This record gives sequence, C-alpha cells and structure tokens, in this order.
Amino acid sequence: MECLRTLDRLRLAQGLTDVEIASRRETVSRLLKAIEVVELTKPILSRALQSLPTTLGTLDTIRLATALLWKERMGVDLIMATQDEGLATAPHARGLRVISSFASV
Repeated sequence: MECLRTLDRLRLAQGLTDVEIASRRETVSRLLKAIEVVELTKPILSRALQSLPTTLGTLDTIRLATALLWKERMGVDLIMATQDEGLATAPHARGLRVISSFASV
C-alpha cells in the first residue's frame, strides 16, 4: 500500500504520465511478488498497542510491531530499511538493525 500511495503522490506532485505510473506500478507489483506479505493480525495489533521507547504514528507502530513479531517467530536477524527518522530510531531501540539516511546500525 505504501508503495502505491507514494506513486500516487509522485503523480500529483511531479505530473507523471499514465505511462510512467503504469510502468512504476508494474515494477512495484513485480517486487511485491518477491517478498512475503504479512497479514495484519490480532497479535500484531496487540504488540502495536504496547508502549514504545519513541513516538511513532499508527502505521509506523504497526510496521515495527510486525517486524518485532516476525523476528521473534522466525528466529532471524532483520534489518529494517526506512527513510523516516522516527521509524529509524524506534527499531534500533528495540534491538533491530536499521538502515536509513538517519541511522545505519
């Protein structure tokens, strides 16, 4: 959803043509097939309701809760990539590695 919303913002802000938007939507679709989409579940929402060490909006809190639960359940070391300053700080405070223009831990 975030990728498609960004494309919509770019279309409005930069006047992208229908052909440019169609091409970028196709690229997003192809990339999404290569990753696993995690459904929003009650455990994720419950985790998102817990107190956090930093201030985050609702969607970023859900992203962080999803990443933390995924790490715990899969037993893998995740690296969270973001260009949002708050979302770069919060995962690091919870033990996740972060790559962004604000932090690289």
